[in-house]
Amino acid sequence: MTDTTTTYKERMPDALADRCREALREGESVRIAAATDLTEDLRFEDRWLVVTDQRLLRFDSNGAGTGNGDASIELSDAKSAAVEELVGSGRINVVIGNEDVEIIRYTPSQRAKFARIARGIDQLIKEDPVDMQGEVDKTRCDRCGRLLPEPNGICSACTNRLAMMQRIARYALPFKGKLALMVFLSLLFTLAELGPPYIMGRIIDDVLGVPAGGVPADGVAGDPFAFLYLLVVAYAVIRLVSFVLEIFKDRLSVWLGGRVIVSVREDLYENLSRLSMKFYNKRQVGSLISRVSNDTESMMWFLVDGVPYILTNLLLLVGILVLLFVTSWQLTLMVLIPIPLLVIGGGYFWVRLIRAFRTKYYRWGKLVGMAGEMLSSVRVVKTFVQEKREMRRFRSSNEGVFRGDYESEKEAAVFFSTVSMLTSSGLILVWYYGGSAVIDETFTTGALIMFIAYLWMLYEPLRWFGELNTWSSRAMSGAEKVFEIVDTPAETEDRDDPVEIKDMKGEVEFEGVGFAYEAGKPVLHDISLHVQPGEMIGLVGKSGSGKTTMTNLLCRFYDIDDGGLKIDGVPIRDIGLKDLRRQIGVVLQDSYFFSGSIAENIRYSSPDASLEQIMRAARTANAHDFICAKPDGYDTQIGENGKELSGGEKQRIAIARAIIHDPRILVLDEATSSVDTHTEKLIQEAIANLVKGRTTFAIAHRLSTLRRADRLVVLDAGKIVETGTHEELLDMKGHFYRMVETQRASTAVMAVGGGKADPNRGANGHTN
Repeated sequence: MTDTTTTYKERMPDALADRCREALREGESVRIAAATDLTEDLRFEDRWLVVTDQRLLRFDSNGAGTGNGDASIELSDAKSAAVEELVGSGRINVVIGNEDVEIIRYTPSQRAKFARIARGIDQLIKEDPVDMQGEVDKTRCDRCGRLLPEPNGICSACTNRLAMMQRIARYALPFKGKLALMVFLSLLFTLAELGPPYIMGRIIDDVLGVPAGGVPADGVAGDPFAFLYLLVVAYAVIRLVSFVLEIFKDRLSVWLGGRVIVSVREDLYENLSRLSMKFYNKRQVGSLISRVSNDTESMMWFLVDGVPYILTNLLLLVGILVLLFVTSWQLTLMVLIPIPLLVIGGGYFWVRLIRAFRTKYYRWGKLVGMAGEMLSSVRVVKTFVQEKREMRRFRSSNEGVFRGDYESEKEAAVFFSTVSMLTSSGLILVWYYGGSAVIDETFTTGALIMFIAYLWMLYEPLRWFGELNTWSSRAMSGAEKVFEIVDTPAETEDRDDPVEIKDMKGEVEFEGVGFAYEAGKPVLHDISLHVQPGEMIGLVGKSGSGKTTMTNLLCRFYDIDDGGLKIDGVPIRDIGLKDLRRQIGVVLQDSYFFSGSIAENIRYSSPDASLEQIMRAARTANAHDFICAKPDGYDTQIGENGKELSGGEKQRIAIARAIIHDPRILVLDEATSSVDTHTEKLIQEAIANLVKGRTTFAIAHRLSTLRRADRLVVLDAGKIVETGTHEELLDMKGHFYRMVETQRASTAVMAVGGGKADPNRGANGHTN
């Protein structure tokens, strides 16, 4: 349970905050404050719900207090609170006497938030500790109010890109030595690049032309050919040095960029493996794969090409500006005229490019997700002849990708052309005023050519900063999505000092457990069940009754919302995740298998297992014989997700994998479904070997498979409605009895040739 001071407060407008403070009694404290967007008569208008430790208050957008005709409702007058979903809206009701009283309305977009709030109000009414820390999906940015690209996503408009760059740079800190070498090589390369224009000017003025004043060049010791030879050799040496430096600099930037992205990908992949099942329930696998591949790739090329380009050209810009001012400060000022326009235009196009590339990569993620979904379900597509439908979906998504590509590249092309036009205007001024100075003999031809050469070196980086803008836009868009995953909290955090249970006995206790995958839609209600060590529990009920959800909570794929869940008397949240799952085994209806050999898949749960242990587990699972019949035995490759195996073979290998894991608690989720009678018998024998001495939770729709269970727990709509042995439940003639009768009748109808069931066979499956 959480601390009783837990609150949920959204930021109120100042006028409303003042009005709220005036309405509070002495000693009364606000526990919940939340805005809604719908009035009682279904008009779109702001309303505020304020819950104190004594009352429920409602305020309109102007700060005036209302409340179903009253200014407030006393919590002491209410019995409970709950949400009620209506068509196109929802509302929170509190029970006062025998009447439901509406408190506030909201649109469907705010359903999750107000479901959590209703739960908090109910806890306040019942004087229970208030838990408002559960996840509520955010659809808008807390800072600017813009819609997020996806629930709980990152608002790109509020992203600090400088901080993003600094974060990327922190991944390079382990390579400080190579970073320093990179800076040093960039400095040498810059100095080498500044030399050729100066030499060109000397050749034109001192060798080929006549300097200002009409005095001919004497060259070196009166020999112009010797001077030309020295200048050309110097030019060649500088170009050779620049060539060598560029090779080493580029190789080093590729290495550094690659190593940084390796670290980013590792952090991304590590967090993906630790994220909650709720996280994956809301996202396409294909879009996540796109983040691991495309988004990190865009970051890498920015680091490989963009960052070294920035470093080198910033040094060049400084050096060139110094030389230009020394040569002619008047012409240099003319050169700088287009610079403010470039900066302003760059800022304007930066925002547009970021928006365009964000849209582009979002659409790319959807396309990859759709393609992955189709490829993974290609059997279903072909079975129902839906190839054309899938092609229509793909064509629509592909068209969206084209539009995203076109818009982003169009923005980049416009910016690049604008930069070229602005730089050309500066060059026109230099040619005119510089040419006039040469004619007036106040400037040499060589100095003008040198000046123009430096000018091109100055403008060229500025022109390509447009392309750099494109690179950085792609990289920042990708980095936003990558770091969103990296920063997502792990599925369930261990306590600072988790309890270790090395020798788990297997005692399990559900104490009034409530749970909802999505706020406002509870799946389990007040589940209480005490299971003794070694006991086998059969969970039965209709689809959606909560059977698998109970086992998901036991494995701690999700955390409970209400009540308590203990293992060996220890709250499950206090047990370390690794320690917990190391002692829980799961056999699913459709277990996943990895590409590799049969032996590798069996030992997956215990990587250090020997071949002898693998074979022993396979014998216990009745899998040894069919494995040995394979061409390569235990080394047989089974393909992606075991596509080379039959359903029965997969199940027995899954059981062998659970056996070698040696769990104290076992979960069997429809482990014998969709197999023939002979295979079912083999699997049942394997399960009988597996469950010995282990606490077992078995889920099966085929009720006859649960006769060996010590107790059957019947669930309906998320509640336990019956508990007892197979015979006891039949004698009750309740839910379980009706399920057995329905199943028996269905079996009779489905009998081969339409034959009827044996009239001498009773509901318990035995002959009367």
